[in-house]
Amino acid sequence: MIKLKDIIKESKVSYLTEAFKSKMLQRFSQNNRGSLDRDLYTWLAKQGLEASKIEDKHIKYSKTLPRKGVSIAVAGKKVVLHAKGNRYWESSLEIDRGTIVSVFKDGKSLWYSKSWRSKDINVKNPTSWGAEDMRTFGLNKYGWQSPKAVKSIDGIKFYQIAMDEDLPYMGAAEIRKLRMDIKSGSWKWRTDNDFKSENQSRYEDAIKNLYDDPAKVKGVIKKTKDYADKLITGLVGGKPNAVSYAIMKGKKMDPKDESDVMRALSDITTAMVKFYEQIDYYKSDLERDEQDKKRHPDNPYMGKNARDRGKNLVRCLTLSHQVHLRGFGND
Repeated sequence: MIKLKDIIKESKVSYLTEAFKSKMLQRFSQNNRGSLDRDLYTWLAKQGLEASKIEDKHIKYSKTLPRKGVSIAVAGKKVVLHAKGNRYWESSLEIDRGTIVSVFKDGKSLWYSKSWRSKDINVKNPTSWGAEDMRTFGLNKYGWQSPKAVKSIDGIKFYQIAMDEDLPYMGAAEIRKLRMDIKSGSWKWRTDNDFKSENQSRYEDAIKNLYDDPAKVKGVIKKTKDYADKLITGLVGGKPNAVSYAIMKGKKMDPKDESDVMRALSDITTAMVKFYEQIDYYKSDLERDEQDKKRHPDNPYMGKNARDRGKNLVRCLTLSHQVHLRGFGND
């Protein structure tokens, strides 16, 4: 007897895999036991990986667990996974060749939970509190979820998908087309290329007269410029990344909500305007320090304005990495 839930499940699998270019991903998503599902691909899309654009040539086979990218652990032959732990209801399980045992990212198990209140999953490390509600992708067999356990399975195979930004399947989100300009002071832009062009121009102006300054200060300027470019690429340039995801999560904003994104973009632009203002102040402090040293050569407290300003620039970079962009550089 064909059950309704089986028909629904089959139709979901068909819809999910019909756009896949990779025959391997199609096969991994159609196994009767331990197959990959929409939750994994939706989560990967948020990391910038568009599964429908992956081809078999992009998936590398390995006998050992790769330390980078996404790795799918697949049983290479029929094998018995013996029950582990002290849970009396657990029993040994025989799995067939081709069963998806688990999925890893950067060599670590991907654990997740899913609430009935939300369509999205929550990927995080399990802790003693709430661990029972967490599972791993694929077979999710108790005692066979850790890297050590999976690697010990006889005949286990790993299929690696790299996540380098220049790969053709990275950039799962569509390039966001803003309806209005983002503006802060004289800085106005609408596309990610507009932002990067203005950022590059301001960066070049900022370092033009700083050749005699400590390398650390110039390094801070470069890192902050690159950091901002990566944020914009992730939010509107069509390539979501960990940096852009972190800023939205840190500000408790929804990346799908246009008003939230516009607010985040405005904050970033304002932050960068203030950052370059700090550099202008730094230049002025350098000139004043030189004058003070000439006027008061015997006073050890004179000529240290630029040093204090440089510390503030380093603080700005630290704040940007902590995703507290609104108002940095106000001191």
